[in-house]
Amino acid sequence: MCLLKQRDRAAADHDDHSDPIVGDSRAMRIAMEKLRRVAPTSLSVLLLGESGTGKGVLAREIHRLSPRREAPFVQVNSAALAESVLESELFGHEKGAFTGAASQRQGRFELADGGTLFLDEIGEISPSFQAKLLRVLQEREFERVGGTTTIRVDVRIIAATNCGLEAAVAAGRFRSDLYFRLNTVPIRLPPLRERRDDIPAFAARALEQFNRDSERQLTFSPSATAVMRGCSFPGNIRELENCVRRTAILARRPIIRASDFACRGEGCTTQQMIRSAALHAATSSARRPAGAGREPLSQSADSEPRNRPALGRKPGRHRVVDADRLVDALRKVGWSQAKAGRLLGVTSRQVRYALKRHGIKIQKT
Repeated sequence: MCLLKQRDRAAADHDDHSDPIVGDSRAMRIAMEKLRRVAPTSLSVLLLGESGTGKGVLAREIHRLSPRREAPFVQVNSAALAESVLESELFGHEKGAFTGAASQRQGRFELADGGTLFLDEIGEISPSFQAKLLRVLQEREFERVGGTTTIRVDVRIIAATNCGLEAAVAAGRFRSDLYFRLNTVPIRLPPLRERRDDIPAFAARALEQFNRDSERQLTFSPSATAVMRGCSFPGNIRELENCVRRTAILARRPIIRASDFACRGEGCTTQQMIRSAALHAATSSARRPAGAGREPLSQSADSEPRNRPALGRKPGRHRVVDADRLVDALRKVGWSQAKAGRLLGVTSRQVRYALKRHGIKIQKT
């Protein structure tokens, strides 16, 4: 029973196997071009990327585009299983091979015969098991645990790791011959912080799924999208999806705005996200027509009257203009500090002071 539960858990790995490939950033286009070239072959593929970047989705896409598409796609999370369980999981076992083995069972290699076997978190397997796996990859044959009959299989291997296997090889934790066997075609899947242009598409997909599940009709405002684009999301797609679901559950209005986000992670407060979004806006939105219908980026943008005059937070010589209104004004006037100052009713010097105070840097494109 324990074995079955662990097998089910491995099969239900969280990489969202039914999700389509999302993203049109340059980094993602490079990965997809490589994927399309290697998919029609039978070469082994090593997917490299941080946890939560969607390596399982890419593995399924490789299988879908391959001549093996009608055959099984079988997935194993190597990190989720103890070595003794992993051996039985991959190779199967004979009846009576160990306590609890009440019947013969096929392993994942047999189940994937003619198709694709996806070995996730391959860097977590022990050196002793690496030797057993290498033999199967080289000879395409194995014996079940407790058995003597040699079983031959035709399986394409796709492996994935979120750690540096080269460093593990250098440290003696991972066999170099197995590494080279797996690393025939490496494909790197970049983290979200390197493809921020893809964040809106991932967020929209997550919100669409939430709407279906909860029978709601929520949408993102431009300010909410800007906030998400400004976050690094160290947990990548999974963290972004959790952020969207959490925010959507607590949203009181049909349009999710910047003020609805409540990040509490260290180094990722809402205000820091907004400032980062403002920096991103300065580098990527300059090409948009002035006043193209985008709304301000902040909580005040969502709640304060639009005709408020100077918008300063502090009285006196260096009145600090609200960061979000400042970015909105800069966007409307094509990022001219002098024009933004006139629009806000402050001097150019106050605009420069506010930019410095809020940590906003304008990079001309």
